[in-house]
Amino acid sequence: MADICKSHPEAFRRGPWTAGNFRPGHNNNNNNSGIGFPRKFDDIGGDFANDGPPAKRRRDPDCVIPMWRREEERLCRLSLREDKDSNGNERRVEEEDQPSCSEGSDVDVYYTREAIERLSPSRRDGINCQNETILRFSYVSFLQNLGMRLQLPPMTVATAIVLCHRFFLRRSHAAHDRFLIATACMFLVAKSEDTPRPLNSVLIVSYEICHKHDLANFHYLLPNDWFEQYKQRVLDAENLVLTTLDFELTVQHPYRPLLSVLNKIGFAQTALVHVAWNFITEGLRSSLCLQFKPHHIAAGAVFLAAKYLNMDLSSTGDLWEEFQTPSTILQDVVQQLTELF
Repeated sequence: MADICKSHPEAFRRGPWTAGNFRPGHNNNNNNSGIGFPRKFDDIGGDFANDGPPAKRRRDPDCVIPMWRREEERLCRLSLREDKDSNGNERRVEEEDQPSCSEGSDVDVYYTREAIERLSPSRRDGINCQNETILRFSYVSFLQNLGMRLQLPPMTVATAIVLCHRFFLRRSHAAHDRFLIATACMFLVAKSEDTPRPLNSVLIVSYEICHKHDLANFHYLLPNDWFEQYKQRVLDAENLVLTTLDFELTVQHPYRPLLSVLNKIGFAQTALVHVAWNFITEGLRSSLCLQFKPHHIAAGAVFLAAKYLNMDLSSTGDLWEEFQTPSTILQDVVQQLTELF
């Protein structure tokens, strides 16, 4: 990791391995919280309190990009997919219909499954793809339980899950406590979605879920200052999430295009909507939101829902054109959704 720090130009130095912060063999944290060394706002520069978040970092066009980074960007760019028109002739899918890896916010950046599985930071720490999938399932289940206990809207919970996925796309599971990061994401998203919950309530429920007991009955098992320690760890994790994601908290979910298209073709009041909605929710356990645009995931969910309900959608015309989803992308989404069951 220290070699990575030396080989990276300044524009790429982020997080706990930043020069001066990284200490090999140490978790970079004095309180054993497992979240590494959180970057403070004064480390970034500027007056955060008065000027707001710092500007997004942009790549220096003259810098030398490390080999592993170039490989990541090569895998990130999806080649033009071939599809067939109604006459069976091969045609190229329009470029704007595909995920892109252009500079900008995370809502415009999508990765191939190969890139996510091969180049995950967790892979360099010895966590294989299968184990990372198990870890992903665990924090998604934790967030869904936490959201239910806090009576948060489903959209808030879904946004927190997506932000967690984005975080661990850039950070290793070996260096960060997934439940601590998930708690911080939920607290952060609840505020940004105008559905805030008191920090103390979030902390108590989170701790109870993690440790499987009621704090009201077992408070004597904890040290006197446990709550203040836990609160500080969550607040530090919140800062780490913000800086890791470049303060980009915007998430577009597949639920909106699902309702829009099905309402347009007259299926808004059918079981198809409810089943497809459930498939989208199940899809949050995977990395689909990092690979495909929302309307692509919605199309895959509708395809599976129709198959589950034995519904014939041929009377709707070319439904997948309404979702702006080529058949190759549709097949890929359906395949990955099917793997979850």
